[in-house]
Parts: sequence; structure tokens; C-alpha cells
Amino acid sequence: MSIGTRALRSAGATTIALATVCTLTLGTAGSAAADTDPSATVAVDLPLPPGAVSSYPAGLNDSGVVVGYGTDANYRMFPVRWNADLSAAALPLVAGDTSGYALGISNEGSSIGFSGNHPVRWAADGTVTTLQSLPGDTPNSGYPRAISSTGTVVGESYNGAYHAAKWGPDGKAVPLAALSGDTNTYALSINSSGTVAGLSFAVDGTFHPVKWGPDGIPVALDPASAYRSVWIVRINDAGTVLARATPTGAANDQWRSLTWNTNGTVTDFGRYSTAQAINASGTVVGRRTGADGADYTATSWSPDGTATTLGADFDYTVAAAVNDAGVSVGHTGTKVPNAQERYALRWEADGSQTELNVAPADSYSYALFVNNASVVVGVRAGSANRAVIWRP
Repeated sequence: MSIGTRALRSAGATTIALATVCTLTLGTAGSAAADTDPSATVAVDLPLPPGAVSSYPAGLNDSGVVVGYGTDANYRMFPVRWNADLSAAALPLVAGDTSGYALGISNEGSSIGFSGNHPVRWAADGTVTTLQSLPGDTPNSGYPRAISSTGTVVGESYNGAYHAAKWGPDGKAVPLAALSGDTNTYALSINSSGTVAGLSFAVDGTFHPVKWGPDGIPVALDPASAYRSVWIVRINDAGTVLARATPTGAANDQWRSLTWNTNGTVTDFGRYSTAQAINASGTVVGRRTGADGADYTATSWSPDGTATTLGADFDYTVAAAVNDAGVSVGHTGTKVPNAQERYALRWEADGSQTELNVAPADSYSYALFVNNASVVVGVRAGSANRAVIWRP
């Protein structure tokens, strides 16, 4: 086990197995490069493009490409891609726009985000394409929620009601139908085979979790309406859908996380579980909140729902992502008066824990993404946030 500069103690944990890779990428070389190679335990700031004073990552792919945004001294945001060589480049905007941001990147190199008010897709070569609204919906009302490993985008457009859609490289919207009797739909996640997970809901606010196959026809995941207030977190490549929900008829404080499995069963992770990610084998990571409603502990759940605590020797911990090898990342801290000190952590598949250090040593940090090469990306927080990277 590796120990960081703040002498974090070994956490009794068996690890997690899931990758937070809802990725988007772009492929041209950037204008600025980092001077120092990062390591597995010491972060290097991703370089700022010209004009930026801060940066934030929004996605990481398996090639080590990162997307996110920079902010200038006037708080204007603009989309940024950091290539695997750590060079940085601003992504192009739609003509006439002056700001924007990236939301994610795919393994094939495409990314999604916004240029001004235009929802957009950037191809691997950096070409920007506006994502069109569905016919009859308000122009530029689309919201890209996720992109598959092969570059298909899902989200919704709007005209007083929300309509789930998917977009290919040409930016044309294809509708994803609502369940019979429902009026609104959200498409929230997509896997590599093109299966989409999201919500279909009625005017009265009743939420119905659904999956859409390539034909765009919805299949109800909860036909008996056993759960309410559902939100889809992710669908993995096996077709397992991770969600957060409250049982129908239960009080609001009975919220929990669960999976709808491909065999029709439901795995309930228990009250106060907040899932963040699921990997290819169905391992889930996130956190459990204590009975006091304040302390929370990073947790991994096996596909059968068995929970394993991560970082139990801290006041609070959060697991944000896990890759297919079982490496997970997140953050922890120690309660101090009127503040929370937060530091990035990594948990190996064998349960060992490593502090992911940043410089200066008194900076707060968060690990947000880990890819299947165990590259980790996160944030060094301070007067100006900086996107940082740890590489094996």
C-alpha cells in the first residue's frame, strides 16, 4: 500500500469494479503542453489554454484524452480538450458564439457539450456540429446527456414537453418514443450496443424507467411501479441499468440506489445508498449516508448487492468512479470547524488505498474519473480550480 503526504491510513476494503467512463474525445494536437510527467500518486496540472485562469474536467476516455472547460478572468467559459500528450486546445465554437463547455468524450474520439446555447457534438478531428432539435421542438432546445463509446449521442429536446432523442454524426435528431399515455421522456445513458436508458413520465409526474433498443421502442423496467422519483445513473454494456429511487408508498427519506438486471430482477442497495457508477461486470460504487444524515462512507456493491466499505477510517468518503479492473477513485477528508478538508483517493482491486497528492500540499483535491488504463483525472481546488491528472 502506498501512503500519501498526509499519512492516510490503510482502509480495510475490498475494492470496487467500475469505470466512470462516459467519455468523449477530440484528436488534434493542442497549443500548450505540461512540463512534468504525472505519476500514479502525484498530480500534474493539465495546462491552461491561452486566456484561461482556471479549468475543470468533464470526461476522460480510455486513450487518456480529457475534455472539460476553461474559464477566463471575466468568467467566460470555453470548451477544452487535453490530448494524451497533455497538450491543450480550445474546441471550436459555432460561428457567432463566444463561450461554451464540453460535457463528455467517447472512446472513438467524439465529444459533446455546448457552444453558446447550441447543443453540439465535436468529431475526433475537432469539427463542431449542432445537434438539431426534433421536428416541432424549439430550435436549439436539445440537451446532450451522454455519448456512447461509438459516438452516438442521447438526450432530449423541448417544446413545452421533453422528448428523448439520439443523434448521429450528422446532428439530426431521431425520436425515442414515450410509453403509452406518457408525455415526456429523458434519454440519460447509452451503452456500446446502442441500448438507451432513461425515463418516460406523465403530466402528473409519475416516472417510468425505460430502456430503448435500436428501434426506439420503449420497454418499461418497472411495470408494477414499485418505485417512484426514479433517476437513471447509467446503463453498462451488459444492459444493467443503475438508478436511484424511492419505493412507492414510502416516505421521502427511504431513497436508495438499485439496479434493474437483464434477467428482470432488481438489486436494491439499501436505504441511503447513493450510487455514482457501474462497471462492465456490474460492480457499483458510490456512498452510504449515516443515520445522522451528515457522515457518508464510500462503498462498493457487488452485483448481488453485497456492500463493502471503503475508507472507513475517515469521517466521510465518496467513491466517484471505478474501472473494469476494479480500481476506484474518489475523495475523503476530516471534519474541521465550518469546513471540510477533501483529498483525492484511489482504491486498488485488492482493497489497498493510496492518497493522490497534489501540489501545493495544502490544496483540496477530488478524483472524478478513472479509465481502463488506470489514468485518473480530477480537480485541485483553490482560488482558481485546476484540472489535474495522475498517470501510472
